[in-house]
Amino acid sequence: MARQSEKKRAAANSATLQTLLIGSGVINTLYILQYYLFGRPSSIKPFLILSIPALIIQYQFHRIAKPTYDDRGALISAGEDLSQGGINEWLLDIIYMTWICDVLTIIIGRNWVWFLYLAIPGYALFKIYNTFLKGRISRDNTVPEVPESIEPVKSKRQAKLEKRSEKTGGQRTKTMRA
Repeated sequence: MARQSEKKRAAANSATLQTLLIGSGVINTLYILQYYLFGRPSSIKPFLILSIPALIIQYQFHRIAKPTYDDRGALISAGEDLSQGGINEWLLDIIYMTWICDVLTIIIGRNWVWFLYLAIPGYALFKIYNTFLKGRISRDNTVPEVPESIEPVKSKRQAKLEKRSEKTGGQRTKTMRA
């Protein structure tokens, strides 16, 4: 049972890396065949330039998440967890967005589809605005006023103590048991 979670992570990483490799290979091969066989789209430059980020990300994922085994087949390292959220999730989204643009360019045969790739920096700006700037940039910088007539709510213990102090005239009495 020892290292069971690492074995699961290694299997999940291997499956993710295999999916990325097969998906990228199939889509890029279809794109290149479409270009050379049918001459569509008219230029391959957008494909070459805009596929570079996805290829770099895939290379980095392969480098950091590939499980390593010793000669006997025992797991040495499971690699970094690709299923965790945060930056890994966003990097996978960049790869998927590249694939979407590739497939749409194959189907439509026009390079204007690559303008959809602008969704990536657009989303990044949206997240930056919501995370950091939204609270700092506001139209009215006034603090809402709290009405003074509202009294703080007292706990049951505080109410009991006040009631007891009213009965005894403000004096706390202590009873001694024999």
